[in-house]
Amino acid sequence: MSHWAAELRSRASRQSPERITAGTEEAFHLRFLAQCAVPDAHLTTVGEVVQLLDVVTGSAVTFTPTGAGWEVREGPVRLWERIERVLSAYDETGRPRPETFTLHVYDGGAHLRHPQPPDLLLSRP
Repeated sequence: MSHWAAELRSRASRQSPERITAGTEEAFHLRFLAQCAVPDAHLTTVGEVVQLLDVVTGSAVTFTPTGAGWEVREGPVRLWERIERVLSAYDETGRPRPETFTLHVYDGGAHLRHPQPPDLLLSRP
């Protein structure tokens, strides 16, 4: 185990990391939404273990299959919680297609918006 992984908090994942790692069109779109939620995170898979590493904050997430789902360990920033909120909002809005989103760029940054509630406003932290 890596030294940084020893400090992570553990819990059951509400969303499967397979939603963003699968080789499907929907997963590709969800990876884009996830990247908007955690813009400095990098996704990697080692065997069955999926990892997200944020190169700016030093935060990390590891997913391990448990038979009944996935165990998620994360910290210090809860990156996967941010992604879970986006995935849940995506589900609640009926899994909208990519073309229903609009990108708004202005001096203060960029936002990805969707017209249906709940708001899927994603911005750089």
